Amino acid sequence: MKYLIIGLGNFGRTLAEELTDKGHDVIGVDNNEHRVEEIKDRISVAYIMDTTEPVALNVLPLDEIECAVVTIGQSMDHSLRTVAALKVLSVRKIYARALDNTHKSILSAMNIQKIFIPESYAARLIVHTFAEGKSVELM
Repeated sequence: MKYLIIGLGNFGRTLAEELTDKGHDVIGVDNNEHRVEEIKDRISVAYIMDTTEPVALNVLPLDEIECAVVTIGQSMDHSLRTVAALKVLSVRKIYARALDNTHKSILSAMNIQKIFIPESYAARLIVHTFAEGKSVELM
């Protein structure tokens, strides 16, 4: 399967690398040249671009992707604009990272298929691990 990962910070980069390791094609996009340079040899293809405009996203093979995952974690505005641009371009399946509950409610109103707050999920996972009396290996 082919995935589009927009935002190649810690979370997006890990997601892109793990999907690649599982045999999937990954297109990575970030507006930070350094992040793209760090991952370009690990995934199928990587682009430096501002994803807040539909015109920029038109260069991507959007009709070939199974799912677009917006992992932008530094700006709610950029995340929402990117999601809106993907919606304008009729991307079928969009997953998005939310920065907080307000961001999550806006994404929900945009009918995003899956919304996640990775920090909350990780915290709950660690609490459950502690509750089971297991040690936690933090990377």
